[in-house]
Amino acid sequence: MTNIQMIALDMDNTLLLPNKTLSEKNTRVLKKLHQNGKKIVLTTGRPLPNVKNFITQLGLNQPNDHVILFNGGLIKNIHTDQNILDKHFIIADVTDIFNVIANLNLSIDIVSPDSVFSIKDFGQSHYVDLVGQLIPYFESTLSQLPPALTFNKFVVCADESELDYLETVLQHTPLLTQNLSFVRSRRMLLEFVPHGVNKGTALSKLLAHFSLTSENLMAFGDEENDFAMLRLAKVSVAMDNAIPSIKQVATHTTKSNQQDGVAVFLEKYFD
Repeated sequence: MTNIQMIALDMDNTLLLPNKTLSEKNTRVLKKLHQNGKKIVLTTGRPLPNVKNFITQLGLNQPNDHVILFNGGLIKNIHTDQNILDKHFIIADVTDIFNVIANLNLSIDIVSPDSVFSIKDFGQSHYVDLVGQLIPYFESTLSQLPPALTFNKFVVCADESELDYLETVLQHTPLLTQNLSFVRSRRMLLEFVPHGVNKGTALSKLLAHFSLTSENLMAFGDEENDFAMLRLAKVSVAMDNAIPSIKQVATHTTKSNQQDGVAVFLEKYFD
């Protein structure tokens, strides 16, 4: 008899189809498990406005339903809108690393809970194409930003080779990164969050909130930012389209996101 009580799901390239929609099959299987008492937790790098319609589709609006946003920087009770974790930056925290990134001619976008700010000082970003129209998107210079602005992450969207080089630079300058963590959520997107923030740490906190442990957790993912939660979970599932290191850490693999791999695995496991 399985003791899995919580199912944590990365979204992009895991739960969602390549066109960023929820399939009928994934929706049906997850709604049934939720109705049977399983905790379904969307665990994503996205801000809330870019998750809300999926929360509605899956019916995740009960008093104990939570969502994990910003790669583990924010845990929100969907029903009450209360946060049980909120790790964020202010501009003073990131000035030095912004300068290094700018010197490499890379763009920067700041992502707060309800807005995205593309920093004009650092050139045009392609992040707007990824984040879409669901969250307000502003172009702003650093000096124009609201003085009291807090934000849960900032991102660099660039070619894979440019991000590889940036990561190498950062790995050789540990002083710059002592107050933050960085991780790829896609090959062309490097995300920066406060130090110690990851999906695994957030899930540990949410499990403890419900007096559960990692023995009660199943998790699905495909990218570097899913590593910590897959390593935590008793049952960890890599998508067929996952990067090789994620397949290595997972206890199971399933079909690709294009083939409803989440639903395929869940139906077999809970049959």
